[in-house]
Amino acid sequence: MGQLALILSLALAIIVAVFAIQNAAPVTLRFGLWSVETSLVVVILVAVAAGAAVASLLGLPGWIRDRHRVRVLTRELDALHAAQTPAPQAPPDPRPRPPA
Repeated sequence: MGQLALILSLALAIIVAVFAIQNAAPVTLRFGLWSVETSLVVVILVAVAAGAAVASLLGLPGWIRDRHRVRVLTRELDALHAAQTPAPQAPPDPRPRPPA
């Protein structure tokens, strides 16, 4: 599953880069009294990077919770394995048994 996610992420990054390069016209960004003129490539790439950062931050609490749960379950499993180990047995008696 990790390789598939990596391949899809790379494909999406390539598509975004091609899209951004094909739209290189200058644009004016206005926010309140603030105004700046920049290339649309920069706007697209910054927007995609900001979206990726927000998505990563939103997924972080779940990832931390899962990691903690895995640690707790690993400790429980180790304790169960330790409790399940058989007690050492006495070595067999080397003397022959008399016939019955």
